[in-house]
Amino acid sequence: MARCWLLLVFMAFILPAANATPCHPDDLHALRGFAGELGGGGALLRAAWSGASCCGWEGVGCDSTSGRVTVLRLPWRGLAGQIPGGSLAGLVWLEELFLGSNHFVGVLPDELFGLVKLRKLSLASNELTGEVSPRLGELTHLTLLDLSANRFSGPLPDVFGDFTSLEHLAMHSNGFSGFLPPSLSSLSSLRELNLRNNSMSGPIARVSFSDMPLLASLDFSTNSLTGWIPTSLAGCGELKSLNLANNILVSTIPSWIGEFDNLWYLNLSNNSFVGEVPKSLLRLKGLATAGRSSGMVFINMPSFVNYERRALDEQPNTITGTNNTVRSGRNNTMSGNDNIVMSGDSNTVSGSFNTLVCGNNNILSGDHHVVSGSNHTVSGSNNTVTGSSNTVSGNNHVVSGSNRVVTGD
Repeated sequence: MARCWLLLVFMAFILPAANATPCHPDDLHALRGFAGELGGGGALLRAAWSGASCCGWEGVGCDSTSGRVTVLRLPWRGLAGQIPGGSLAGLVWLEELFLGSNHFVGVLPDELFGLVKLRKLSLASNELTGEVSPRLGELTHLTLLDLSANRFSGPLPDVFGDFTSLEHLAMHSNGFSGFLPPSLSSLSSLRELNLRNNSMSGPIARVSFSDMPLLASLDFSTNSLTGWIPTSLAGCGELKSLNLANNILVSTIPSWIGEFDNLWYLNLSNNSFVGEVPKSLLRLKGLATAGRSSGMVFINMPSFVNYERRALDEQPNTITGTNNTVRSGRNNTMSGNDNIVMSGDSNTVSGSFNTLVCGNNNILSGDHHVVSGSNHTVSGSNNTVTGSSNTVSGNNHVVSGSNRVVTGD
């Protein structure tokens, strides 16, 4: 019995080694070349990638049968320099490439577009520049493409006609310009389309949404798009989030928006709409209603509609209206009444009955604010201020804390 037990223990040690997926020598060579060209955190990566069993390396995944590398996930590693396209070209079986939140610079290497098996590609939050090559259209198997938060410029290539499997497309926060590519209309599997914070122009109707039945999130905000809200959007019954704010859209707000039963976020602010907000928007049961007065956002607002902004990205935003909440962020500009800044720094707030829960270096003007934190500048009347190093002017304030400067009554 003792001998059998020892044999089982021995087998437990040797079986994992016997069943481990071997590393294909071509992929081993490609990965070593990739790591060898990297600056920044590349030194740590080279140290971690030791030995010849690359399928066991951190961030590397292999096909269990062939031993070919199919996954390379290296976000948040401090990797710097240009993307080593020549080395990546050796990973011919690669299906997923995640290099986001690093410090890559320069243009996209041409070899990247030869990885025709890619299904997921994320290069977000780097410092990549230049125009995106029309060769992007060769990656027709993509289900996810994320090039957001870089420094790309020029037009978006009109190459999406064969991207029938693409579900998530994010290219926001770049310098893309020119018209929307009509081939976006062919993305029949699309669930998320985010092009916000670019310099896109021309009619928004260049894109037809008629063949996007699964579209759940559309964000074209902070561009220079023109025309009216396209009627083709009416067929997107799965839409949960619609943001067209900060463009040059005209005409009236269509009543069919009130038929989006799943919609929980709607922002049409800072456009050039005319007329009243349609009463059909009252049927949007998915939108949060807690804390707002009856009919508050449905009065005549010819310039904007901004309904239930739940949480803003941590980037400079312009907020107008009432009952908005900024949960975190900095350098926001807020005007209106009954707004709440939960946390954040260097915000500019005007209006009345606003609440700044915590934060630093904010500027507030108006009446009946409630402010806590430090280094704020507050003017107006009937404000309540707590914290330190605040400058307060006006009348009838309640001020507590230290190092404060108070002028007025």
